[in-house]
Amino acid sequence: APTLLTSRPDLDGTRVEETLGEGAFGLHDISQGPSFCVYNESLKHGSWVGGKDDWVVITDNRCSMNLVNPITGYKIPLPSLSTIDGLQINEYEDLEIDSLVCSRTLRRVALCHTPSSSTGYFALVLFDDGMLAYTSKGDKIWKLFKHPRAYQMCHHYDPQIYMDALLYKGSVVAVDDGGHMFSWDITSPEKDPIGMPSPENVRIEGCTGSVFYLAKSPTDELLLIGVQGHCHRAPSSGRVLVSEHDVFKHIDGVTLHKFHYTHGTWERSHTIGLGQSLFLGLNYPFYGSWSGIKPNSLYVADMGGNDVLSFELKDEGEAIIEKHDFPREEAVRLLDGHSMRTP
Repeated sequence: APTLLTSRPDLDGTRVEETLGEGAFGLHDISQGPSFCVYNESLKHGSWVGGKDDWVVITDNRCSMNLVNPITGYKIPLPSLSTIDGLQINEYEDLEIDSLVCSRTLRRVALCHTPSSSTGYFALVLFDDGMLAYTSKGDKIWKLFKHPRAYQMCHHYDPQIYMDALLYKGSVVAVDDGGHMFSWDITSPEKDPIGMPSPENVRIEGCTGSVFYLAKSPTDELLLIGVQGHCHRAPSSGRVLVSEHDVFKHIDGVTLHKFHYTHGTWERSHTIGLGQSLFLGLNYPFYGSWSGIKPNSLYVADMGGNDVLSFELKDEGEAIIEKHDFPREEAVRLLDGHSMRTP
């Protein structure tokens, strides 16, 4: 079943999470409802910043990252981000690295392939100023994708920020905060990104902005998902990782577009495909169908101040939105401001 990971449930009635050092977290079966408090040695003193299948990407506050399988305890270190020319780890700020001009903060890692893949792991790292880099099995460094608008001097700074990225048909595809699409040939990261066609912007009545996710459909089509909302909200104060997606107090709806690879065109769609539902968040997107899960729905972790929002897609672009917070018993749920781990 699809499983949600959160900060641990409240066990002592304080409603406050004090530390990540004990390696505790919450594990929730969102299809049936049971919740558990889990202790895991692999997660001591670390926070997850991405994951796929049974692997999670763990980092400490100095951006030392590992691929960890919490079931087996197996751990694979990723190269230091200081292997990127001109960058160094900031010893005084959490999840920040420095260059000659300014600091940038780690936002997420897209784990496109796990160590279980036939080609080994492949990971993309995204930062708050648009910096994007990758590493893969056998690499000793992070390789930087060329990005002409990521490194201007801070005092006249106009970054192009990528909200999400994935590996698709031999290219890395990214979407920026305006819904514009870009791609790089994985063999030539030093070349300028290639602008891709972008779908027509569909604005839901009342919304003031959108956040974007990328995914692949059950039939291997590239998907662009836009969650629309209004009234910006401040980031949760207790979080280790600041989410670039959870920015709206009120969620108005969602749009889904599919990319036709042979024609290079986008089409708005109201179905994910094959009756499946799609699961989005810090995790690499996955789809499936299970008892207790609504078909043809989007489940988005850490959205609108909730652990999960689900969007049941209907014809004509409408969606039924439902909030899900875990554990279902509110008395053992941590207060949002003191939840350190990102759902």
